[in-house]
Amino acid sequence: MKLILASTSPRRKALLKEAGIDFETASPTFDELSLRRSSPEIYVMQLSYQKAMSVERKEGDVVLASDTVVVLDDDILGKPKDRKDAERMLHRLKGREHHVLTGYAILGKEKYVDYDVASVHFEDFSEEQLKAYLDKNTFGDKAGAYGFQEVESFEITVEGDPHTVVGLPVAAVLEHLKGEGIGK
Repeated sequence: MKLILASTSPRRKALLKEAGIDFETASPTFDELSLRRSSPEIYVMQLSYQKAMSVERKEGDVVLASDTVVVLDDDILGKPKDRKDAERMLHRLKGREHHVLTGYAILGKEKYVDYDVASVHFEDFSEEQLKAYLDKNTFGDKAGAYGFQEVESFEITVEGDPHTVVGLPVAAVLEHLKGEGIGK
């Protein structure tokens, strides 16, 4: 039995490694754009489940997939199309609270799909701080155009599990992996 992480995210890989979990990775083949948007909770769980289902596995393997969305005023902010879109998203988040939802699916002996949510508040950052962050060019593959661990120039407050904001609610996932015989 092995764990397959259906993700190319370096952040998710790092979180699992830090937790001491052995795993292999596989790139999910599910096209996110083919999924119709619904409530943020349902949407993020569907994304995770479809990604997990798109990965080949052998009998006894366990697949873990995860996806994250940022929600502001009931609007799902996905990954920005370009720098201008990233700037627009970050201006919307500036000085406001928003929610980060990370869905996860575990396919093994059982199928389990759930999500976790954290509340995030950005300070009222300056245009110079915003430009400095955008100049790093790390926003492209991140929901809401930011990586929690990469916006050190912004003051951020998180209520909930910070791992949810990074992209994998580790404690919840590890608890379910134990049921599949993976982890401690």
